Amino acid sequence: MIAAEPYLKTQRVAEALGISVSTVKRWVDSGMIRAARTAGKHRLIPYSEALRLAREHGFPEANLELLVRPVAPGTTPARPEREPLDLLERLLREGRGPEARTLIHSLYRSGWNAVALGDDLIRPVMQRIGHGWMAGSLDVYQEHEATGIVTGALRDLADRAGEDRPDAPLAIGANPEGDPYVLAGLLAELVLREMGWSVRNLGCNLPLQSLAQAAVRYRPRLIYMSVAHLKDEDQFVREYQSFFARAAAVGSAVILGGQALGPEVRSRLVYASHGERLAHLAEFARRLSSGSPEGTPENPGVA
Repeated sequence: MIAAEPYLKTQRVAEALGISVSTVKRWVDSGMIRAARTAGKHRLIPYSEALRLAREHGFPEANLELLVRPVAPGTTPARPEREPLDLLERLLREGRGPEARTLIHSLYRSGWNAVALGDDLIRPVMQRIGHGWMAGSLDVYQEHEATGIVTGALRDLADRAGEDRPDAPLAIGANPEGDPYVLAGLLAELVLREMGWSVRNLGCNLPLQSLAQAAVRYRPRLIYMSVAHLKDEDQFVREYQSFFARAAAVGSAVILGGQALGPEVRSRLVYASHGERLAHLAEFARRLSSGSPEGTPENPGVA
């Protein structure tokens, strides 16, 4: 069940849009802004309505960070408030792409780093969307549409993360052949770019032989692989073993993630690290770039 949409006071909306309170009240009274009234006749504006107004009118003095919980300079919150999660789910369910992208961008600009955005906002919301599809409350087109909206927002953020520096450590990432899911790879790219890495995101559905060739060509410090779906586990293990040998030969550390890599599959693989959350990737990348020993590969006896 989706929680009721949060409502904002006119003062907060006015501050966020860079306009006067009297202007907001006038627009409410004229019907330009959809709003509710309290028992005392105070105007309350839906969160999504404030986002819509900001998107459609492009106020030059807008500061949309004020529409979300404020963050003190130099700090990062542990996780988003419940309200943004519920609102993002609502916007995605209704296919309201521009508002959903505005919300994601506003949260990011207000201080949510890539790890918090992925682990504590996008991942749980997309899980809700997926559960809704499996339970029959959402059609498959709605799940696809939601994925496309979030994908677009993440591509925007990754593109704005800055150009690769020639002296930055290099990471490459991909999903293996048969895995069409793009969100995990985009979030991993954003995490690493935020940390100062250069990234080549090779996308989804990439044969491991091709990923191995990329490793030989670019000789990255880190290779990240998200595996959300496996059609044939035995074939994947065989192809992965060949890939890992070539990656190890050029000194690349491999970190794996994804729901398809359960303990049984992982027991047959060699890798430097495994993570269920983006926080694990960030910590591993931090140790790797700082020169700290990353340790021996897991399952070193597997051949």
